[in-house]
Amino acid sequence: MKQNIYVQKMVLAASLAAISIIIDVFFKFVLNIQNFGLPFYAIPIIFGSIILGPSYGVMIALVGDVIGVVTANQAFLPFFVLGPIMWGLIPGLILHKKYTVHRLVWVVPLTYLLASLSNTLALMIHFDVQTTLSLLVIRMSLIPFNSVIIFFLVKDIHLKLIPFFERFDLKPQKASH
Repeated sequence: MKQNIYVQKMVLAASLAAISIIIDVFFKFVLNIQNFGLPFYAIPIIFGSIILGPSYGVMIALVGDVIGVVTANQAFLPFFVLGPIMWGLIPGLILHKKYTVHRLVWVVPLTYLLASLSNTLALMIHFDVQTTLSLLVIRMSLIPFNSVIIFFLVKDIHLKLIPFFERFDLKPQKASH
């Protein structure tokens, strides 16, 4: 029985990584802006981290980022993986088995801020300071708006999928409203 749960978790993690890749590649092609993207690829990562835990969240983030970069035919710059790792780690540390909507409200912008700062560090390492500072202003200004979108999507998906997880023994905490 324990092996069955492990297989279910791995399949869910792989599925969420695939969804993250699809979202990431879609926005990279639609925006066609090098070294800047929207964080909506993080929604399945956050969700996986909350349901499966931070170690799975980090795994989903790493797989999604590496394959997403390769699929979008971009150069792999290793420090940019820190942002997705934040999306996979922080929500799982704070919300795994302790999920509430009230916690999600502040975890999303906190994680977004840490991921943006991680990407800023990566920009400073891989590119010049002028590019870094100009993109930092844009990144910071998008945090409130995008955090609201990410919050509502994660909250609604979590609520709708509770029966699915209970059926497959992946029992997340019931959401308190």
